[in-house]
Amino acid sequence: MRQRKKLGQAFTVTGVAVALLAGGSPGAQAAPTSPAATGPQEHALTLVTGDHVLVREVGGKQVASVAPRAGSSDGFVTQQIGGDLYVIPATALPYLGRSLDRSLFDVSALIRDGLTQPPIKVTGGTAPAPGPEFGAALAKQAGADAARHFTGDGLLFGGVSKVALDAPGEPQPATPNFPMNTVKIAAVDQAGKPTSASLGVINVDDSRQFGGFPSAVNGEARISVPAGNYSLVAVFPEIDPNGKVTALRLVTSDFSVTGDTSVAVDARKATSKITVDTPRPSTQTSITLGYQRLDARKSGSLGLGYGGGTAQTYVAPSTPSQFGESHFNLQTHSESPAGTVDPYSYDLKLDNAGAIAANQHYRVTADQLATVKAAYYSDKPARQEGLSRIMFLPYEQFGFGVFEHLTAPLRRTEYVGGSADLLYAEALLSNYATFTGIASGDRTRYQPRSSTPVDWLRGPLAPGLVSPADPTGPWVCSACRKDDTLLLALAPVVDSAGHSMYLDAPGADTVSTSRFQLLSGDKTVADLKDVTGGQIAVPAEQANYKIVYDQTRTAPWFHQSTVSHSEWTFGSAHSGSTGVPANWRCGADGKPDHCSALPLVTANYQLDAGLDGTKAAGPDQVVVTFGHAPGTQNLPIARASIEVSFDGGAHWTPTYFADLGNGRFRARWTNPASATGGDVALRVSATDAGGNTLTQSVTGALTVPAA
Repeated sequence: MRQRKKLGQAFTVTGVAVALLAGGSPGAQAAPTSPAATGPQEHALTLVTGDHVLVREVGGKQVASVAPRAGSSDGFVTQQIGGDLYVIPATALPYLGRSLDRSLFDVSALIRDGLTQPPIKVTGGTAPAPGPEFGAALAKQAGADAARHFTGDGLLFGGVSKVALDAPGEPQPATPNFPMNTVKIAAVDQAGKPTSASLGVINVDDSRQFGGFPSAVNGEARISVPAGNYSLVAVFPEIDPNGKVTALRLVTSDFSVTGDTSVAVDARKATSKITVDTPRPSTQTSITLGYQRLDARKSGSLGLGYGGGTAQTYVAPSTPSQFGESHFNLQTHSESPAGTVDPYSYDLKLDNAGAIAANQHYRVTADQLATVKAAYYSDKPARQEGLSRIMFLPYEQFGFGVFEHLTAPLRRTEYVGGSADLLYAEALLSNYATFTGIASGDRTRYQPRSSTPVDWLRGPLAPGLVSPADPTGPWVCSACRKDDTLLLALAPVVDSAGHSMYLDAPGADTVSTSRFQLLSGDKTVADLKDVTGGQIAVPAEQANYKIVYDQTRTAPWFHQSTVSHSEWTFGSAHSGSTGVPANWRCGADGKPDHCSALPLVTANYQLDAGLDGTKAAGPDQVVVTFGHAPGTQNLPIARASIEVSFDGGAHWTPTYFADLGNGRFRARWTNPASATGGDVALRVSATDAGGNTLTQSVTGALTVPAA
């Protein structure tokens, strides 16, 4: 797992207590101990099978997106119970409870333990090291064992009896203190044969009495539960001899316990095949299923999901729940036929209210959809990227999906929707092969019959501050003062649409360095390396402050926006009252009390470059919109300037400058023929009516291509 540096350690710099905030990749750094101190938390993990998972919080909702390893089974199951999330490759399901410890896939525990990848301990033989080799070996064995309906001794890799997590892992369940009954659960696959399977069981009277994911081994699971009403869910993947998931069946069942009893879960009951028709011809490339069972108290639930590629998917129809509530939904991604001149895609979210319907054929119409005019910028040709677009129905607090492959640069029409009142959480994986360059934004909404342009990684990519797209959701303030503590969290990379990105982990071919300084008059309050801010205690009195932030980023997957220098000046004094909305989080306690936003000036760039980040020699322009950090008054801009450089910033050339009003300025210049084959640097500055300023320069803002 790769995550940000922890904020738990306090450092003293020139007599001021500073809690650090890392600016690196969410995968390269440790997670902050105080979520209220930073922006949205993101954690990038690698499963024992070599598949990558991005776990993040968006507007108070948890999101998990998977990038399968090359050759992966393309099928993943998620399980949620007791606050922990499990992401399990379908090829691992038949071995849970036997030779594979379920805690290997508890991504919540991995995050808590600060792990980059689950360390393993092996019993009874030799197993491949965690990573793609382990995943390939497991898929190969699953392909062979499928013919035996996953029955037998369950040994892996020619003799391994157990692969377990060599770490604390998942929390241990409490010992019940009420009379228990034995329930035998028989699991039968699509061929009518006993099979090993992963199950989910919850007490729907009160989930505190029982909730969990037992495993059926050789066709049977046994659990001890108190008397009451229960619900059961199971997924049955069909795996071919090559270890690929070709079909998946989901079955649910409710039952009552008054004493020792037996129940059965039969994959053959999943007879309803899921199919979706789109207004224009398209080919489905992935499907995600979501199932949630709530108890009668509506305060405890069990969640199960599936995300995969082109496997045929079947569900068993159900009836409305007598106790508690059940929810079932699906999300599909499909794309225009190969060779379409103007490509398009569909991302659809479809709900089953109260029960799983027998008719699982869906026909989506144009009036149910919003249109996203998407542009994916890339200064490297044919860059392999992935887009995760997870859609939330009103009752959902967790979303799961896969990163869908795309090749950038790309301009595409994306049709989204299918249900009312959807929220969207989107992320772009800019370098699919190495799971780096993850850009994301706040949750957003697209209304049916609307059209919205969305640019990804349109440059220049510069440090800055991001704003909430949905003002009603939870928001972590990234430029605030609480009492006498400055709370600062710059985003290392922000694109023209407000998507933010962390720096890649440094390596042999990757440079990611930064320096953060906070100055006040002639005093250095903080001078820190490889961080983008922190919680910094300052005197109560009114004072003027300057942030100086220098950053260098280079990696094989991009060429532009490599070096930046940014300076912000602002005034601040003790904050004894609350000046931010009640849904904001500030400081270590996460409360908005005594929290006020700082008047930092921001800049948004709209370069007139192509999707590849180039503009030919000749006339060129940029539109820059100056604003302010969210939560502050948007003061008028009193003065501004925009300059360009053709020699890496050694010399700067003024531009022809026009004030377009409301903080927007257009600058025009000419890219000389002598600049062909090189880059153009950009420098802007602005002063608002209150005297707050921003100066920012970006090297390699765009490229003038060779003639």
